Amino acid sequence: MKLEGERWRTLVSTVRLGKDEYRVVRPALPLRHAPLYEGYMGVEICVDKAAARTIAMAWAFAMRSPRTVVYLPLRETACECRSNDGPALDLVLLHHGLGFRRSRWKDVRAKLRDARPHTVVCQGMPEERPVPRWTPETLRGEIAESTVFVVGDRPAFQAGGRALRQLVEDCPRHMHGAPGTHCCAEVTAKDRHWNWLHVVYCDEHRVSTRR
Repeated sequence: MKLEGERWRTLVSTVRLGKDEYRVVRPALPLRHAPLYEGYMGVEICVDKAAARTIAMAWAFAMRSPRTVVYLPLRETACECRSNDGPALDLVLLHHGLGFRRSRWKDVRAKLRDARPHTVVCQGMPEERPVPRWTPETLRGEIAESTVFVVGDRPAFQAGGRALRQLVEDCPRHMHGAPGTHCCAEVTAKDRHWNWLHVVYCDEHRVSTRR
């Protein structure tokens, strides 16, 4: 399945803290199967087909939206294939130019009550254009307020997002042809907290919702 042209239903909120204003975009519908947690070398998400598509579309949108905080609330999801019992985490994608202080996230998140629906048409993560040389230092990760923050610029998000695009477009076919195959996307980063974002595609029959 191609990402380009897919529609992502979102909720858009404008949050004001003092003299600062933040635009926050999140999914209109909760992701049912996408637990995010801290692993041995980084953070890991176990996804089904729908969750993989949503995360890839959110990543592609964040890549093109330098003034927007993209928020994926993942703490309420679970699946049988996760390999760690640590605390569940949310995911936030944002550009470093926004200058967003992580200490403000708890207050911003608490004010996400009023929102308007908006549909994003995914433009994908094209490879045809040359991308400036990318190094792991360009994309950074930090864990704060029960949330994984991924921060970078457009070239960094584009380079890291290629693996997510391949996960969505290629993994279903691989899993159908060879059930049980390990299919994943690894987005490399460099920070004192974690080294990569590991997104694991799970067999649909192994995924369940935690009550």
